[in-house]
Amino acid sequence: MTAPPRTGHRGFSMIEVMVTLVVMTFGLLGLVKMQTAALANTQLARVRSLVALQAGSMAAAMHGNPFWSSGSAPASVSASGVTITDTSGQLSQTVNCTASSCTPAQMAAADVQSWVAGLNVRFPSYTAQISCASSAAAPTSCIIKLTWAEKYVAVNRSTSLAAGAVQTSTQQFSLYVAP
Repeated sequence: MTAPPRTGHRGFSMIEVMVTLVVMTFGLLGLVKMQTAALANTQLARVRSLVALQAGSMAAAMHGNPFWSSGSAPASVSASGVTITDTSGQLSQTVNCTASSCTPAQMAAADVQSWVAGLNVRFPSYTAQISCASSAAAPTSCIIKLTWAEKYVAVNRSTSLAAGAVQTSTQQFSLYVAP
């Protein structure tokens, strides 16, 4: 009695193993690219949320101080770094309201200076603009506008730089306030 000859194959050939490894490698590279994009977008969302919180904190300070709603607020306040410039000269003066009682104008100056110091720590390349309009017929209204440079990772090849290159764009956030 002799055994019948084997006609079927047992196991995998080397070609099948190589094709499987290539397919798995491309799949893992795709996962890595998606993870990189997710991390970059999380960082962008964090920065944008902090900018919105900073603008909201200034709006809250404006709501709590009668200086802003009385019509005596300057028409324009701008800040970059730690430099504050306003049309009235009231808010750019250094004021320490913790040691003594302050007028509403002095408290507004202290609030703006504290706000600008916080912005400068978190966003070194920012610019801020507070524009207020007041008239006898309408209540005071202000617009807080923040501009900052934002870095992001390019994840597609349609950009002029290589994929994965870091690019910078200028972003802007505006908040309307009626103190």
